Formats: sequence, C-alpha cells, structure tokens
Amino acid sequence: QHLPSDFTKKIIAFQQYVIGLHKGHDYLLSQMGNADEAPVSFDDPSNNIIEEIRTKFVIIKTLGNEKMCITVMLAVLADGIKLPPYVILKRKTMLKDQLPTGIIVRCQNQGWMSTDLMKDWLNIVWNRRPGVLVRKSRTLVLGTFKGYLTPAMKDIIGEMNAALAVIPGGMS
Repeated sequence: QHLPSDFTKKIIAFQQYVIGLHKGHDYLLSQMGNADEAPVSFDDPSNNIIEEIRTKFVIIKTLGNEKMCITVMLAVLADGIKLPPYVILKRKTMLKDQLPTGIIVRCQNQGWMSTDLMKDWLNIVWNRRPGVLVRKSRTLVLGTFKGYLTPAMKDIIGEMNAALAVIPGGMS
C-alpha cells in the first residue's frame, strides 16, 4: 500500500520537527512523552455475516452493548516506559466497586476527554511519571483534540517546563 505523497510529507515533516526538538534541547528520552485517547467499545459486532442468499432477515449476535464505550488516555515515554492508563467512564458518579490497581478512573457525562480531565491527567499521570523530578525540559506529543490546544492548556503545559508538539490532523 502506498501513502499519498502529501501525507508522507506531513509525516516526515512532523518526525523531523520532533527529532529537532530532541536534539536542539537535549531532551532525555525519559522526558519525551506521547499521549492520545481512544474509544474502547464493550461490544464490537462483526462486519462479516454468513447467511444464505435471499434471506429476508439476518440475525447479528451481539451483547447489546454496542453503544457503550469508554475513553482511555494512553501514554508512553520515548524510553519505552508506559504511563498508567487513564480511563474515562460515561457516568456521573464513580463506581463503588473495587477497581483494578494501576489505572486511573474518572467519570464524565459523555465519557469523553474534556479540558478539565486533561488538566487532571497532566497532574495525576504526566506530573507523576518516572523521572519527573529531573529538572530538565521535556516535550509532550499530543493529538489535535481542541481541549489540548486552548491557550489555558498551552500555558499549563508550559508551566510544567514542557514543549507541546501537536500531531497533524488525521495522523494520530
């Protein structure tokens, strides 16, 4: 499969930008992070159906939860260290059940990342990562979610002595 040349040019330009940040600021690999959120569905019915030709009704087996999903913010440092998953549940209040250790769970009405949750992620995950006490500059690579790109969010990230690198649209 061949990628369109403009897409390839964007990838190469972004890669060169991040490499330039690394070399120009002498970032430690442990101080370079990449994070993005992804939806996770509870029920993913198959797109493949085997049925006889001219059948009027086709039954698709599901668990009935195809509209239920969560959002998970995943992050990794350039040295390979994975940061704790940040799970956003679609609910108003926190579950009373025992939750697994090693993950951070939050609630939000739509189950999406918001600016407030991004601030929380920065404080709870990014600011508590291994090597955070090393007083060196750092960089954080994020997608184009509008909540990351507000002036207030850029200020917060800047106050954390971090440069923000935004992955071009359609490439995360």
